[in-house]
Amino acid sequence: MKEIPEISDFLRDLPGFDALDDAAIADCARNIEIAYFRSGEDIMTIGSENDCVRIIRSGAVELRNVDEEMLTRLAEGDCFGFPSVMNNTPARNHSVALEDTLVYQLDGNAFGRARRSSDDFDTWFIRALSDRLTMAPTAQTFRGISGETVRSLITRGAVSARSDASIREIAQKMVEDRVSSMLISDGNGGGIVGIVTDRDIRSRVVANGISTDLPVTEVMSRDPISIDADAHAYEAAMMMMENHIHHLPVCSDGTPIGMVARSDFMRLETEHPLYLVSDIGKQRTVAGVVEACQRMPALIIAQMESEATGEQLGKFITMITDTITRQLLTIAEAELGAPPCAYAWVAMGSQGRFEQSAKSDQDNALVLADDVQADHDEYFAAMARIVNDGLNECGYVYCPGDVMASNPEWRQPLKTWKQYFHQWITVPEKKALMHANIFFDLRIVRGETELVDELKRSIRDDARNNELFLALMAKNAMNFQPPLGFFRQFVLERSGEHKHTLDMKRQGIMPIVEIARIRSLAAGELRINTRNRLRAAAKAGEISPADAASLIDALDFIEKLRIEHQARQLQAGEKPDNHLAPKELSPLVRQNLKSAFSQVRISQAALLNRFHLA
Repeated sequence: MKEIPEISDFLRDLPGFDALDDAAIADCARNIEIAYFRSGEDIMTIGSENDCVRIIRSGAVELRNVDEEMLTRLAEGDCFGFPSVMNNTPARNHSVALEDTLVYQLDGNAFGRARRSSDDFDTWFIRALSDRLTMAPTAQTFRGISGETVRSLITRGAVSARSDASIREIAQKMVEDRVSSMLISDGNGGGIVGIVTDRDIRSRVVANGISTDLPVTEVMSRDPISIDADAHAYEAAMMMMENHIHHLPVCSDGTPIGMVARSDFMRLETEHPLYLVSDIGKQRTVAGVVEACQRMPALIIAQMESEATGEQLGKFITMITDTITRQLLTIAEAELGAPPCAYAWVAMGSQGRFEQSAKSDQDNALVLADDVQADHDEYFAAMARIVNDGLNECGYVYCPGDVMASNPEWRQPLKTWKQYFHQWITVPEKKALMHANIFFDLRIVRGETELVDELKRSIRDDARNNELFLALMAKNAMNFQPPLGFFRQFVLERSGEHKHTLDMKRQGIMPIVEIARIRSLAAGELRINTRNRLRAAAKAGEISPADAASLIDALDFIEKLRIEHQARQLQAGEKPDNHLAPKELSPLVRQNLKSAFSQVRISQAALLNRFHLA
């Protein structure tokens, strides 16, 4: 048949089929029937028998569920019908031609032979069976501890003592056993109730002149966090960084079996993130902090090579940024003297959400105690300049919109911040919505926690059940649209420096961030991290668990692609950006990126419907 060479050429460029050799392609081409469907005509109905995989040659097809709701639209090169062939079940979706459509119908037996001939082909269609994206890597490792579990870091068994022991007895036992920390048990089989370190004894006992005859419960840290022995070493490292602790109990089936310390990671590799954190913390000048940060690009590349997930990389980069910020604040206070009143340095945007990438600008502010005096501003203005300038020198460029503590507008007492948010929420004009979107992501980095907690309580009271405000936020969120055309083709930048690319941040990540923020607010939650927002909204019934999980999967996938792109740029000595050319991706990855964008678009439509804006 004369069409076979043309069909073969067409199949070779399709995702999945591009893994087949020439013989398998030819076999598929010989076992294809060509079918034509007019606009509006049913191709398959739910429950109908199906023995072929359908490939759109030209035209467009819509898949609908049992309620006749649109699931997705397919265009040239897209496949459908394969789930029923692979599972030997009737069709599970209703497929309709949206316009005059030409379809290649691949015989199920030939499809089976192709699967057996190529593991990559088979894998592509197995993955495509999932209703949710499954392409986000799951490895939880960092370079230097790649493949390591927490168990491998343990150098000796758990050392513990009863809670009725005295401080002196504990100190003596620590000396005898040559350990720098000790777990405290309740002595009644109830498990671990606390932990004591040599630092605790120095700072809480000796420095304060406390009697060593007192029970250890007076100075121990209660209810210490712990980690399972089979968890990845990466998880332990991140847990210690996030909680600012030096010792972490390790458990197996709930029973303590040992302890890991920060020094255990140093054994593995001095380029571990913890080493950089430690080094930054030792610096006493801005120049020293800047010099220490020169290792950041190499670390990011290393973590990418170890296949850390997008979520893990975001947390890793943010933790380093937090450390830099805190050290710059320490340097500022050393130079300027003690602050004249209580303050909280807060981060917004991606840093606030723990979702930074290799390219991040600054979004920060100062919340001051209400007893601040007018003449105190000179101090906090100087502090802000030191920190903002220092962050810029470390590679975190100044905010283009000047949302930084160096701007007096964002350096205000708590009562003023409450007024800001009240005005933004109750009178939600365009500029107010823009500010609200930024500042709803605020998180304390250093200072008086109660200032931020009180502000958040005020925000929650104003935002709760304010349907008008939330509806306007939802409408405003549509400014961020996934780059997909009507028939699932990529919509690329048409001109300029980034011609023929996708903006992975503005068109991929930000739409998900916006959906999560609005859904969590509607649920009465003030979570910060996007994934936590979606989980909280699902728990509250504001969004279905399946939709929340699909958005999280989409975020993981898009985020990982973006950071991989930035890592390649860093390796090439280029400045990282958010603009990715689809031609750099494999057909399989391109297909899954389209699926991720499609999920975002469906979730945006659901958001509009939620607030009656559709």
